[in-house]
Amino acid sequence: MTTKLLLEKYFKDIWNYNPPPFDIIHKPGNAAGGSKAPFYGREQFGRPYFMPVSIGTTQLGNDLVLRNPVMKITCRKTIVETAMVNRAGTVKELINTEDYKINIRGIIIREDNMYPLEEIKELNDYFEKNIAFFIRSALTDLFMKDGDRVVFTDITWPEVVGVENVKPYEINLITDSKFKLILD
Repeated sequence: MTTKLLLEKYFKDIWNYNPPPFDIIHKPGNAAGGSKAPFYGREQFGRPYFMPVSIGTTQLGNDLVLRNPVMKITCRKTIVETAMVNRAGTVKELINTEDYKINIRGIIIREDNMYPLEEIKELNDYFEKNIAFFIRSALTDLFMKDGDRVVFTDITWPEVVGVENVKPYEINLITDSKFKLILD
């Protein structure tokens, strides 16, 4: 069984998600429009994959490259709704936009059939650091401003039965934006 089929099977079994085919035949240019991050990356065995994600302590964000990532980004607005007398509906007052919440699911696979101990430890070490990191991805570059960072909120290591060389992961991050405090 090829790694391509394994990825599709594991995403389906673990998260009930059927990913599109992982074979990349034609790449429409490597730089994403309006982004400094590439659309495509190469995993540890040289195969290309779509939407690489890396996290780091510098704006290049290349310290930790996440394996086989699938990313979801959500954000909410804080809106105050006020009911008015003799009027249908409410008056809406936009207060602010909350932090972006980033969910990344992926699978670490070692092709030498060994347990991915070092890769798991590396990702968990990042989680245990209590600092804000830069994130580099074509998708996050669309929403985040220069200087914005992310903070790990939680990490999950879902189980995989009967396979030694595969370990799925799920991490949740929130944005940490710079702000200026002006005192009068």
